[in-house]
Amino acid sequence: MKAVRDREDARWLPSRHHFALFRLLAFLRLRFARPRPRPGLVLVIDRDQSAFENQAVASWIVLTLAGYLAAGPLARWPLALAIPAALLLAGAIVQVMVVGGGLLVFLFPDRIRANSMLFMTTMLLLAAYYATRATWARFVAWQFLALVALNAIAAAIVFLLRRPIARLEAAFAA
Repeated sequence: MKAVRDREDARWLPSRHHFALFRLLAFLRLRFARPRPRPGLVLVIDRDQSAFENQAVASWIVLTLAGYLAAGPLARWPLALAIPAALLLAGAIVQVMVVGGGLLVFLFPDRIRANSMLFMTTMLLLAAYYATRATWARFVAWQFLALVALNAIAAAIVFLLRRPIARLEAAFAA
């Protein structure tokens, strides 16, 4: 396990982020950040260490799924009931997917990756479906598709910047 000690600006290391968009933003932030010593601080270098990224993506997924549920299966409900029910149902579906992903261990050696790919594929299919419908949910679907496309563009940029990113991160090696 890699760790950086006594450097608060190490929070912005791209390798501490999972999605390319967050990696790119972290690289830009770190590139212009001044070294900030903070004695006693230890930061683990792992791609799932950004609490903000994890919370933002999880909230985005739940809200997007809730939008699809409110516009689809719960569309006939009164709006005052449909929105809270959609949020509760979306949260439950996400939890089932996370827990159910543990069962994939019998089929795939990397169950987290397989579960993530299955879930994102499902979300993309739902977005493609709702993007073509004449409901308010098409705006939810298009924002989802736009952010996925933006992340793909960021992935290409991060790939092109892999050497400068590696040099910048090497400066933090202990």
